[in-house]
Amino acid sequence: MTDRRNFLKFISSLPLVKSVLLGAASADVGSAVQIEKGWQNWSGSLGRSASPVHVPKTLGALQEIIKASIVRPVGAGHSWTPLVPGADAILKLDHFSGVREVDQQAQTAWMGAGTRLVELSRALEAQNLGFRNLGDINVQTLAGAISTATHGTGKTLTCLAGEVCAVRMVTGDGDFLEVSEQENKNLLPAVQVGLGTLGVLTEIKMQLMPRHKLHRRVWFMPHEQVLTQAETQWKENRNFEFFYIPFSGMSMCITHNLTEADTTMPVAEEPEDAVMQLKALRDYVSWFPALRKKLLQLAIKAAPEEELVGNSWEILSSVRDTKFNEMEYHLPPARALDALEAVRVYVERYRPDVFFPFEVRRTAADSAWLSPFNDGERISVAVHCHAPDDYAFLFTEIEPILRQFGGRPHWGKLNSLQARDFAELYPQWEAFGDLRRRLDPRGHLLNAYLSNLFENYARV
Repeated sequence: MTDRRNFLKFISSLPLVKSVLLGAASADVGSAVQIEKGWQNWSGSLGRSASPVHVPKTLGALQEIIKASIVRPVGAGHSWTPLVPGADAILKLDHFSGVREVDQQAQTAWMGAGTRLVELSRALEAQNLGFRNLGDINVQTLAGAISTATHGTGKTLTCLAGEVCAVRMVTGDGDFLEVSEQENKNLLPAVQVGLGTLGVLTEIKMQLMPRHKLHRRVWFMPHEQVLTQAETQWKENRNFEFFYIPFSGMSMCITHNLTEADTTMPVAEEPEDAVMQLKALRDYVSWFPALRKKLLQLAIKAAPEEELVGNSWEILSSVRDTKFNEMEYHLPPARALDALEAVRVYVERYRPDVFFPFEVRRTAADSAWLSPFNDGERISVAVHCHAPDDYAFLFTEIEPILRQFGGRPHWGKLNSLQARDFAELYPQWEAFGDLRRRLDPRGHLLNAYLSNLFENYARV
């Protein structure tokens, strides 16, 4: 049986056979599939893919494409890990969208996996419901966000995947599978964070909460004070995060708390303006660190404290138009701030080109097998580089620091870890791999990167 499976996998991998199979599938489903050309991730760090982008309109069309070829689903392309390139076909689930099957009493809803979070938030608001928490951008698709354990901040709030109650998906053999309280319940911890390797998600049932408003406060503090007060801030606020501004000695702090106060108008200046001002200062005075620090502190001192009240989904997320590349690791709370300081010292000693703030957030524990938060809450430390700038040092200098302090990488962000590294970090790694092979025996949901993680891993 194994030899036959390997033979079939080999035959189906040949370019001519793949072309014939994919063409036959397209002919069968006809107008049920749109085909687009080219794909590239948001920052441009992954080269433009030559694979056709298929946009199936029906479940049947999606099943036929998966059965015929090696496929990779894509969301909004806001990831940096090579989860998508190298497949015969890239799948966009734009037509698997919207909010349906709302249960007001349980505060849950089934949602189309390909819907952007911002669109879901608007639709849920009309139902007087909302996500419990969101990250700092909301343009990702729901499937992409949960599959990579995308998160916001809050000591008692899980990542988005922790709120998944059930999923409907198509496995690598093209079979429809539901994982819920009624069916295949034991698989839920595996599919909550699956990287699109267990199946292509079509619908996701999420735990929600009543529609709510948040009071946002933004202020600056000396970085040393932030480090001493951070634990208290996380305990006393629903959401707390801070951004250390390199070469300034200052951090920007942000809290969000539930409120019933009247909505206020947002401030006129966009956060992106401030990022580009940091770049301009870097460009002009990076050669003189003392002057750079002085000018930054003067600018920060003049910045007013900001307070806003608004709908939760509008106030938690912001626009990110300035493109960057990012590495983020999730660390044990007892060691995270020490890791941050080690990163800060390195950057301020050797990397005057860095100007993006370091972002620090906190996330509660969950039980998903491949969630970075599955063995306890974690503090996340993220380092960003302007997209046109060199970021190789993130792998050679920053990543070793974050690993040394016990970090796990964000699944969608830059890292160089291999299968053995992940196997050491995740106790359920082999169990996940076994389930993956059972649901996708022909490897139709694997590109080269994922094959190296799940198929070429030699067990200890």
